[in-house]
Amino acid sequence: VISAVHLRHHHTYHSRRSSFITLEKYLHTLKVLCIPALFDMVGFNIIAATTAALTIFSSTAPSCQAYPFLPTNVGSAISTFYRENPFTGAFITCSIKGCSADMVAQFIASKREHREEKDRRMKLLEDNPFHNMLKKASRGGELSSKVEGQHKFNVDWKRSLVFILYGGFYQGMVLEFIYNHVLPLFGTGTDMKTVASKVVADMGFISPLVTIPTAYVIKGFLIGNTFVQSLANYVDDVVNKGLVFKNWMIFVPVQCITFSIIPEHFRVSFVACISFFW
Repeated sequence: VISAVHLRHHHTYHSRRSSFITLEKYLHTLKVLCIPALFDMVGFNIIAATTAALTIFSSTAPSCQAYPFLPTNVGSAISTFYRENPFTGAFITCSIKGCSADMVAQFIASKREHREEKDRRMKLLEDNPFHNMLKKASRGGELSSKVEGQHKFNVDWKRSLVFILYGGFYQGMVLEFIYNHVLPLFGTGTDMKTVASKVVADMGFISPLVTIPTAYVIKGFLIGNTFVQSLANYVDDVVNKGLVFKNWMIFVPVQCITFSIIPEHFRVSFVACISFFW
């Protein structure tokens, strides 16, 4: 029985079943040729029944074929998909990231606007000479709760669509091409010199001259700014708010990890996860 349990955990279904059959034949041989009295004493039928039960149980044990959604199988399928469909995977990942990040930004902005509106209305109420009278008439906090109201979040789907397309096409497909087809011109290894060359090219040229300005242009388009106004806002943030240096503080270490540890087919997805919080 112990041997049967051991075999159940280390073989496929067919090899396990054949092992149990062999074990059962071995028990029969022992009963007939060797020590029938001992087997009669401990109950050979019980041992045989236990072996048969383990055989049946082993046929229902989890396997890759019967359970394709085990964590290891799912991870392998995802990795295969990203490796065989790099641009499609990058588009899907970054479009979802762009949309979800924008949803969070819209919700935070909506909450802030609601709070500011509540404060403004409360201030107008307090400036009213009949404020104390109204407060007493409203039985304490009922009036302030009516003034506060409930926060209602309305999604701007047009804006979300823009970020889906921007995230999918630029942050996904364009950066997939840059990371895995342009930057490999500096080398395909993960040694320090190659990684440093890629990080310098990305952080020194691609990010400040292409990636971040593109984000400002998209944002300006959403709020009604022209192309020139959007670039002017970008330059102002770089000069007066240290935008590029703040970007380097986060993404220089991130890109060192990206080009040294992260597999090529997961690099865009890894950067997308980090940039969600950025």
